[in-house]
Formats: sequence, C-alpha cells, structure tokens
Amino acid sequence: MTFYPVFLNLRGRRAVVIGGGAVAEQKVRGLLAAGAHVTVVSPETTVGLSTLAAENGIELRRRPYRAGDLAGAWLAIAATDDRTVNASVWAEAERAGVPLNAVDDVEHCSFIAPAIHREGDITVAVSTSGKSPALAARLRRRIANMIGGAEARFCALLGELRPDLAARVPDARTRTALWYRIVDSDAIEFVRRGDMEGARGRIDELIDEVRAQESRLKPRLGTARERALQLPLQRQCRAASSLADSEPGVVYLVGAGPGDPGLITARGLEILRSADVLVYDRLVAPSLVAEAPPGAECVFVGKRPHGGKGDRAQDEINALLVDRARRGLTVVRLKGGDPFVFGRGAEECEALHAAGVPFHVVPGVTSAVAVPAAAGIPVTHRRLASAFAVVTGHECDGVSNLDWESLARVPTLVVLMGLSALPEITARLLAHGADPDTPAAVIASGTLPAQRTVVATLATLADRIAEEGLEPPATVVIGEVVRVRELLSAEAVGLTHPARGLVSQA
Repeated sequence: MTFYPVFLNLRGRRAVVIGGGAVAEQKVRGLLAAGAHVTVVSPETTVGLSTLAAENGIELRRRPYRAGDLAGAWLAIAATDDRTVNASVWAEAERAGVPLNAVDDVEHCSFIAPAIHREGDITVAVSTSGKSPALAARLRRRIANMIGGAEARFCALLGELRPDLAARVPDARTRTALWYRIVDSDAIEFVRRGDMEGARGRIDELIDEVRAQESRLKPRLGTARERALQLPLQRQCRAASSLADSEPGVVYLVGAGPGDPGLITARGLEILRSADVLVYDRLVAPSLVAEAPPGAECVFVGKRPHGGKGDRAQDEINALLVDRARRGLTVVRLKGGDPFVFGRGAEECEALHAAGVPFHVVPGVTSAVAVPAAAGIPVTHRRLASAFAVVTGHECDGVSNLDWESLARVPTLVVLMGLSALPEITARLLAHGADPDTPAAVIASGTLPAQRTVVATLATLADRIAEEGLEPPATVVIGEVVRVRELLSAEAVGLTHPARGLVSQA
C-alpha cells in the first residue's frame, strides 16, 4: 500500500482521539502542538491526559466509544488495543469522511502517522507505510543527527531574506535556481560558526553574481531575453547563444577526489550543483554525477581501462569544453583525483586559454596520498621517509625519460596507473639498485567499497598481483612506510565506505 505524504494545518480544527493510554497521550500532545482542538474518548486515562483535561487543554469524555463521537471532527485517531472498537470507529469515519489513523492497525487506517523530527521550522516525517514503526523511529534518529540547530537557524535566515531576494531577483525561474544555489553553498558553514552576518554576506555575493549575469545579458538580448526567461535557468544562456555576440560562459576544472564520493571538496560540490554542462571521467562516482542539476547536460568522456569505441580523444574533449562555454554555459569538467596530478588538466586549461574561454581550477584530493592513507599507509614518516615521489605508470612502460637511479633511492615511491606496467617498474628499480626486500603494496579501487590491498616485497610484488588478479584503478606504494600498515587501521576514518576484502603478505 502506498500513502500520499502531506503536512496538515490543524490549527483551530477538531481532532478526536479514541483511547486514553500512553500512546493516546503521545498522539494528543502532537495534535495540541499543531494547534488542534482535541477531544479524548476513554473510560480510563493516563495521569497526563487527566491533567490536560483539568487544565482545559482537552475535552475529555470518560466513557467507551460510541457512534457519533466523530461528529464535527476534522481528523481522528484510534489508539486502542481493541480491533473491534477500531473497526467501529473506522466505519463511522468512512461514513463521515473523517481521516482516521488506527495505531498498529493498518487495515483501519486512511492515513499513517509518521515518525517526526522537528528542528525549528524544519519538519521531517518518516513513514514505512505502517510496516515497521520501529524502523521509522530509528531512521528519524539518524535524520535528527543530520539536522540540528544550525539548519533551523539557516532556515529562519532564509525565510527572513525571502522578501528581499524576491525584490532583487524578480524573475521567478531565475530566483528558484538561485535558491537552490544558496542552500547548496557554504553559507550554512557561517551559521554553524555562529557568524550570521557572514552568512548574510555570502548570500549577498551569490545574489550579486546572478544579478551581474542578468545585467550583462540584458542589453544584448532585448525581446529574445523575454523568451529565454521562459526556460529554466540552466537553459537561458543556451537561448542567448543564438545571438552571434553572446558572452562566453565559464569552465570549472574540478577534482572529484580518489573515488569515494564523500571526498570531493565542499567548493567542488557547490560548483557541481550549479552546472549547465557536466563533462566527467570514468572514475567519477555515479552519485556525484547525480548531484548535477536535473536539466544539466551530462557528457561522459572517460577512457576505459583497455580503450574502446566510446573513448574520446583529448582534442575532442577540449573542443567540447570550448563549444559549450562559447554558448554561454557554466561547464564543470569533473576529473578523478586532482586535475593537475596526471589528469591532463593543464592541457585543457591551455586549450581554454587559447580559445579565450574563462576557466577556474578547483583542486581535488589526489589519490597519490589519499589511497595509501585509506589502506593505512602514510607516504611520509618521521623515522622512515622524509620525502616521496609520484610518477605515472604510463611513463614506466617501454621507453622512459624517468631517472630510475634517483627513483630507486627515494624513501617512498607512489605510482599511479601503474598496474599494467608493474613488472617493468619493479625490474627497473631492482636494476638500479633498489633493495629486493623493500616493502611494497598495491591498493586497488582505493577508498571504494571494493578496495583491496596486496602487500609483498619489491621483488615479489608483480607475481603476487598476478596471483590475486587485481584490476585498475590501482595505486602502487614502494618503501618502508608500507610496514606501518601493520600498526594502523586499514579502514581510514572518515570514508563514506570503509575498505574491505584486504589481502596481505608480509
């Protein structure tokens, strides 16, 4: 059975509760909090209900239910343990058209009373369609841990600013998009720090950005602007781009982090949620792609592990970014890890600069340090490693310009995208003097639920990886710091999904 969720305005309306036990008292207090005029029908009541009646807080009829008790009621609750009574109340409610909730008796319910969490003007209701009130209560508790006083104060601030924002941004569609941008921004962080003026200032900045965009487009669009305003905000610039002299948009190169969607930066997530166009790689989590606005164009440009027909050349990606920005759109180029750590972000910036397209870089958490950390391996250690080097495996297969003699002496060597070239990497390091017994590890799918770690020595690592059948994406760590993993948790604190399925060999 599926129920339609609503929030009822009970202020000044009559509600009838059949029953006088502890559950009935809980329902009565909830109805009173909503402003209802409550009548309780029960031969016996709790002390709390008797007190409310003595204080004229409720009307109390000390007798069993009888037909006609729902006369004039706008809503009713049957809080008895007697299914026969519930059936009688249900029959009257159906005849009179009065919505009825029978506690723990779904067959005699026309509505479900959800588990509710209130914080200021914020109300969150959880329903399991009557199947498990206990689960609903536990989910409410989790929600309560997420929504607290800061959210309530933020809500009050937004309500206070609503008339002013309506005056400053008169177009309804633009204003709606702006509200989403505000609530997705870092304005609430000021509220959490108790800086309400800082929150107001941040919201003012977001309003001014939208007004500046509107004023920039206004003199050029004329009557076309009126047609454009009939479209959602993310499509307005598309309509404006039909004019040859339209202003260019902007491209944001955003680092998505090493894999776990919770490791994107707050700034990166804010920009992602304002995208007109999202251009993303293979290693970007689907849940991050889902953070783009509903009307955004999402374009997958990721390279598959072994290539494929769907792969796009880098010059095609560059052309795509330039084309969408020239239409006046906000383009988010979402890249795994950090855009400037083996991500070809610099090449994309060069192409945008050459095309005269504005761009900004939002750094991300690089897998070079985050993935080893997720496996309990620090890349530096006061006693073991005072430096580390990061190389890409693409430079290790075949002809290489890397200084292997120097790399063999680096305390910690991290290799990204080096799984396929691992035999060549270990062979070159050994040939240039690295100790065969140096601890080494490979972490596959780092920070993700499927994370696996294989630990061996430099001399045996390639064979161990072949035995275990690890697949990309994978990060290689070589150095004494790998030994520290035995002392540290392999499940890094703070990850959305803890690592699991670890395989190790001393």
